[in-house]
Amino acid sequence: MSPHSPGDTAPSDLSIVERNEQLVREYFEAVWNEGNMSVFDTALVSDDYVMHHQSDTEYSLADLRTAWTDWHLGFPDLSNEIKDLIATENRVVIRYRFSGTHEGPVMDVPATGRRVETVGIVIFRIEDGQLVEEWAMDDIVALLEQLGELGEATPSITEP
Repeated sequence: MSPHSPGDTAPSDLSIVERNEQLVREYFEAVWNEGNMSVFDTALVSDDYVMHHQSDTEYSLADLRTAWTDWHLGFPDLSNEIKDLIATENRVVIRYRFSGTHEGPVMDVPATGRRVETVGIVIFRIEDGQLVEEWAMDDIVALLEQLGELGEATPSITEP
């Protein structure tokens, strides 16, 4: 996926908030759903990009490339859907739903064949038209429960 596909509205025709929303949607679709790691080599993402995970772990661009590759291998049918998106001049917040079938090792958990669903929220920081930083919070406990790592799985999450 190119940063701006043919037929897209030209970036100069959009407000900065609209451009930021479009940037996050392109990144989300390419990396999160398509597993297109080449996006990390485009102008969409800063070379100094860093992701802060809820456990205070920081991931560099190289770490993220490895982590997303592992997730796509572990959940080959994974799907991520943006449920809400809020954009400002330098931040975009998404609330998303993740689902997939656990067919390979992820987070040191061997394949279970179980279908899982979980939710999360990510705050992206944008500078000069590039993603430079993100803070991610996801329901790892629900995911581990559904994989059978914490006892019996709880019922699937329902939308409010």
